[in-house]
Amino acid sequence: MGRAMYAASHIFVTREDSGKKRLNASYFLGVLSLVAIHSARRPYWARSASAPFNDFGSTIGNDAGINLFHEFEPGIKQMVKGHTPRFSSKIREGITHNQILKEVVSSPAR
Repeated sequence: MGRAMYAASHIFVTREDSGKKRLNASYFLGVLSLVAIHSARRPYWARSASAPFNDFGSTIGNDAGINLFHEFEPGIKQMVKGHTPRFSSKIREGITHNQILKEVVSSPAR
């Protein structure tokens, strides 16, 4: 739970040069300006009061999810790589075998 909590909370808390933790204000200002620009682009009749809050929340949630993915990406890749279905392994072996045969046949005799 420690790695997941750290990865998800990393968008809320940042570290100063001294190592002290503080609120990641630059991130929040960036997201708020993004939401303001996005809502200003909409025509006035298509704007709603809840849309900016939805955009703000979904952006923060997406960023936290991406941080989680990056934290656990090596383990996920290893797990997925180790569970290759048999039929795809046989296809890969057949393709590799055919390529080796083509290379042997097409190479000029010395």
